[in-house]
Amino acid sequence: MAHLTNKKLESYFEKGVYVDGDGLRLRIGKNRNKSWSLRYQLAGQVREMGLGKYPIVSLKDARKKMIDAKKMIYDGKDPLEVKKELKLEKQKQIITFKKISDEFIKKFQIEWTNKKHTQQWKNTLNTYANPIIGKLPLDKINNNHICKILNPIWITKHETASKVRQRLERIFSYCIARQFMKGPNPAAYKDNLQHLLPNVSKIISVKHHRSLDYNDVPDLINELQKLKTTSSYALTFLIATATRTNEVIGATWKEIDLKNKVWTIPAPRMKMRQEHSVPLNDTACYVLNIIQKHNSSDFIFLNNSKKSHISNNNMRLLLKNNFPEIFKKTVPHGFRSSFRDWAEENHNFSSRAVELCLAHSNKNKVEKAYLRSDLFSKRQSIMHEWNKYLIE
Repeated sequence: MAHLTNKKLESYFEKGVYVDGDGLRLRIGKNRNKSWSLRYQLAGQVREMGLGKYPIVSLKDARKKMIDAKKMIYDGKDPLEVKKELKLEKQKQIITFKKISDEFIKKFQIEWTNKKHTQQWKNTLNTYANPIIGKLPLDKINNNHICKILNPIWITKHETASKVRQRLERIFSYCIARQFMKGPNPAAYKDNLQHLLPNVSKIISVKHHRSLDYNDVPDLINELQKLKTTSSYALTFLIATATRTNEVIGATWKEIDLKNKVWTIPAPRMKMRQEHSVPLNDTACYVLNIIQKHNSSDFIFLNNSKKSHISNNNMRLLLKNNFPEIFKKTVPHGFRSSFRDWAEENHNFSSRAVELCLAHSNKNKVEKAYLRSDLFSKRQSIMHEWNKYLIE
């Protein structure tokens, strides 16, 4: 039997609990705030569920909510658990991938010792993931979306694609743990994406040089500058220009235009037998200015005899003797891969411009016939950003 009326509700101000009937109660707090609750018993346990504040929830509305809850109890459902599930479902609908990925980065960046790591995560997600799934609610994302992200770069930029997938998997694992979405993880490789993406090992048979993670390259540059030897200058120059070992050791002053910051390597010295112009950034120019003060020979990087240039082995020995841990991870040529990974992950650079920085030839003869520009100004911008990354 109901005991409360609208008139009584307006007259109650004292702190306490006022019973209406069938478990419906009005609770008045210290500040005279009034709120509804339903007290019920289920599976031998007494529980209490809030129904809203009075007068926003009227007596009539509170009684209707009580009846709805009683129906759930009759059907063997716990209205408190149903309420939690509905709240969680509502949260899921409004939590997008962009929102949760920003939350993830903010929460876990404290674990990342390298300050640049945070920006790399943001760049990776903004470049590859957010254009496709950034605005999607988490529960709407499936492995087809992940394939749409990865397919364009899975073969051509496989190292970058692998990092993108790994980062997505970590974020989705976080979401599953927070119960924002149900498993399985849409970015997991085993028993999932491995059946949807090509097996790269069966397609790419090129033997890659060992390469250093680009996150560690700036620290190496800093250490190299302390050595002040011909080999250390040569390796710094190689890293700054992203060129090949043979191109660096055989470099001559005739090829250098310091005024315009251009290094023009003649065709016979290039792997593809095509003349190549290299934009010289500040780090590369710094090396040349230092050496020029003490070198009047044709070659830039002289050996001990001062009659010829250093050999292929000089930079390898420098790494082996001075940086044995780094030498386990890379060889001089491997810094080209470090540069490429940095360019692909951290900036929305044109892929063709990045390939031209590395003096890679276009294997498609038809495309090659039409794409005659060497994109020098774009390559200048890329090498300028690379320089900023190396010395920051």
